[in-house]
Amino acid sequence: MKRRSRTRRKAEHPNPGAEKSPPARTPKLSTWQMVLLPVVSVLVFFLLLEGGLALFGVSPVLKTEDPFVGFAADVPLYVPEAGAQGAVQMTTARNKQRFFNRQSFPRQKASGTYRIFTLGGSTTYGRPYDDTTSFSGWLRELLPLVDDRRTWEVINAGGISYASYRVAHLMEELVNDQPDLFIVYTGHNEFLEERTYSEIREMPPVIRSTVGLLSRTRTWSAMSRAMQTLGLSPQQEHAERDRLSGEVNTILDHSAGLDRYTRDDALQEKIFRHYRVSLERMAALARSVGAEIMFVTPAASLNDCTPFKSEHTAGLDPAARQRSEQLLARAKAAISQEQWPEALDLLNSAISLDPRHAELQYRRGQALLALGRFDEAGAALRQARDEDVCPLRALTPMRQIVTQVAREQGAMLVDYVDLLERTMQDTKGYPIPGQEFFLDHVHPTIEGHKLLAMELVRAMAQAGILQPGRDWENAAVATATANIDARVDEVAHGQALANLARVLLWAGKDDEAARLARQARETTDASEQVLVSSTSILTSVLIENGQLEEARDLLYATLEKLPGALEIRLKLGQLLNDSSLREVEKSAAHLLLVCQQMPDVDTALTSFSLVMAQRGRLDVAYDSATEALRLNPKNGKARALLAKLQEVLKDKNVRPMPFQVELEIYPSRAPRKLVQLRLLPGGRLVRHGIEVEFYENGRLKSFQDLVGGQANGLVKTWDERGALLSSKVYKQGVPVND
Repeated sequence: MKRRSRTRRKAEHPNPGAEKSPPARTPKLSTWQMVLLPVVSVLVFFLLLEGGLALFGVSPVLKTEDPFVGFAADVPLYVPEAGAQGAVQMTTARNKQRFFNRQSFPRQKASGTYRIFTLGGSTTYGRPYDDTTSFSGWLRELLPLVDDRRTWEVINAGGISYASYRVAHLMEELVNDQPDLFIVYTGHNEFLEERTYSEIREMPPVIRSTVGLLSRTRTWSAMSRAMQTLGLSPQQEHAERDRLSGEVNTILDHSAGLDRYTRDDALQEKIFRHYRVSLERMAALARSVGAEIMFVTPAASLNDCTPFKSEHTAGLDPAARQRSEQLLARAKAAISQEQWPEALDLLNSAISLDPRHAELQYRRGQALLALGRFDEAGAALRQARDEDVCPLRALTPMRQIVTQVAREQGAMLVDYVDLLERTMQDTKGYPIPGQEFFLDHVHPTIEGHKLLAMELVRAMAQAGILQPGRDWENAAVATATANIDARVDEVAHGQALANLARVLLWAGKDDEAARLARQARETTDASEQVLVSSTSILTSVLIENGQLEEARDLLYATLEKLPGALEIRLKLGQLLNDSSLREVEKSAAHLLLVCQQMPDVDTALTSFSLVMAQRGRLDVAYDSATEALRLNPKNGKARALLAKLQEVLKDKNVRPMPFQVELEIYPSRAPRKLVQLRLLPGGRLVRHGIEVEFYENGRLKSFQDLVGGQANGLVKTWDERGALLSSKVYKQGVPVND
């Protein structure tokens, strides 16, 4: 056994005396090489996998899905239509023109054309006007004048009330339309629609960031789909996403309106997070087709925009709330008298109790601005905006989010907020924008749109997209301004301002509504509709502020121009019956005209019935109240008035008669004479009720009570300016007080 072992060893070492050669050595890797090699291998594999998936048409999740919301419908914005010489044009779909401007562009982009889509909400749209005076319209005029070496297409895809998540969803369509640049101005509509946000979104920031990075890859998209196909991925996340309607359904469109808004800091944070995700999706979508993207920070009015809704600070006891409200009321009275130091002292006291009350902060900002304390004023006014419980203006963090996303995504950025603040500083001495550049809370003036367009041109020049001439800011802007001014429809703009004023009046923003209504009146005198709408709004504000005589004078001044304006007659008739004025005969005359011209308006009949009841003409009041209730069985005022009249007249065997009125007019078509008629049992019509005659300027000339065809009651006359000339009482056609 031992011998065999030696022999085996010899066989293994045939030349024991020979020098052993060293074994072959594997090169030793340094530590950094050992770390780098697997990383590079994985990276190369990942890049090859991403390239392969791209060839198979797999898109990153962030491009195809919003992690927070889905949409119940997917109707295209632009649809193909036959154009000239057989060319196909993409045109705004008819069912989208309620929310979007009508736009048209070639489906196949011509060589040498640079195609720009502007996206966002109503600011991008150009509200309260339209595309013509929007920053998109200005760009369309400016770009060929600034650089004529290219053909420029600017397509305004701004949608009214569209929030960032709707804009991102729209971009999924637009990336197929050969874009070169997307300009995105969004942020004011993030709180318009109701969303719940599932708790599945509540994850630590590190995990959320990691998932965010993975969602930009095709590999993650393919893995997710494969797991869902195999039933290994829970569907809860998709099921819990809010399903939004195909078009905007805002909270304010519902009857509760502002009442549905309450302070919810947790929801606000989720909305900020969703806003960031939407902007990141837009950048990814643009990048997926090699297009550039430029973000614009959303700017808003601070100085001339009261908060839409204020709430007291949480935890405030009833006594402190009452004290806060009392101090605010006293401060507003002091502000109306321009007693700024007193107002500021009152507001400081109130804010020490109630720091999150938006209107307190706004009024304090007003006082500080008036006292020249501009930095403090700006801080207070920004806080007022941020504490607005109905946030229809982009909040302070949203500007920061836009800036951060632009930097992280390598996108271009135009800081419109900073531009307006600098412009205000240069022109007014303080950086607080208001009515100088905004028509309301967020919609810029035409000048505001022009400033933004010029800044966008500068940003495009800096990015090398265009090469402007030296004097473009003078020559090109002057030409563009003339071109746009020539296309402005003054009547349409006046009506747009009046419509906007009416919305603000509905929202309780009286000061802003009155300012816009005045602008509408100044825009044009040619449009009856503009004059009537703006007068009605201004009158409502004056009445709300207790300025009844001013309201009456404004209505009469408008009637001189438009004696046939029934909305003005109705408002005047209702106002003249106010206890402070008590011009009941004039009230009855104007209301009777409205009833005759608009026989289906139950509110006018109710108002006329009330005036006649107050004058003691109960039978006439009974007829009109009965007719009002017949027209609208839900008219509570008419029902209550009729019940009272029936109680008083129950022993007089009064039955309602058909409401009949005859009208005579001047050659100018202005109303001249009205007389009420009643049908007697024998079929004969007699004058019964009142008879009135107007001057051609719309003022009342004469009034008389009629019973059975004779003067019975008051008979009055006035001159053309409304001064009383005579007043008599008749009984059965005979004066009794001569």
